[in-house]
Amino acid sequence: MNPSVRSATTDDIPGIQRVADAAWRASYGDFLAERVIETILDDWYSTDQLETTIENARTVYLVAETDEEVVGYASAAPTANEEGQLYAIYVDPDHWDGGAGTALLDEVLDRLSDRGVSRLRVEVLGDNTVGVSFYESRGFERTSERNRAVGDRTYPEFVYYRDV
Repeated sequence: MNPSVRSATTDDIPGIQRVADAAWRASYGDFLAERVIETILDDWYSTDQLETTIENARTVYLVAETDEEVVGYASAAPTANEEGQLYAIYVDPDHWDGGAGTALLDEVLDRLSDRGVSRLRVEVLGDNTVGVSFYESRGFERTSERNRAVGDRTYPEFVYYRDV
């Protein structure tokens, strides 16, 4: 079944937290320490943080659903000079390759285009092979690489852009 995409509400927070937990462990568990993943999940996906982000009118926060269950989410916002930033796009690993990620990205692009955004930027840790593959297969071009400190280690991070 194709997922449907809609704006997130605070009622979606438990589903977003569940997806974040599963997706972060699947995407980063091979190279980030468990304590680092736990800290990120606690900080970025706390109920208070998610409420603030979802309720921020500047942010596009979406969920993908299948059978009324949240299976993915994305967040993005316009930044400056007709650019936007994709902050997150994650799908429950049980639903990878089911179209939720593409549906979320398409809706992000549509909504940001409506706000005058012409280019979208995203950063992804180079060791996140799932994320790198997703972006590269959907028209994002790697424009630079830098080092990103995560926990007590440094990792290569790729910067991608795509026209909206």
